Amino acid sequence: MDRMTIKCPKCGESYFKENNSVCTAMYFPPVWKNGININPDGNITTTNCVCMVCGNLFSYQTKYGDLYVG
Repeated sequence: MDRMTIKCPKCGESYFKENNSVCTAMYFPPVWKNGININPDGNITTTNCVCMVCGNLFSYQTKYGDLYVG
């Protein structure tokens, strides 16, 4: 994931500090086929941030290592 794609929803700047993260707790046992994990960890991680420009608190979510919407 490219951290530069994450921006403060209040001021639009991409200058923030990650305060903490929480993750769902489902177990996804790795299933390998031809050297590729076809059952990757599908947990959703929510990261809470504070904008270093305006002080706004916001969060973003990731799933499979990518930004997750919805």
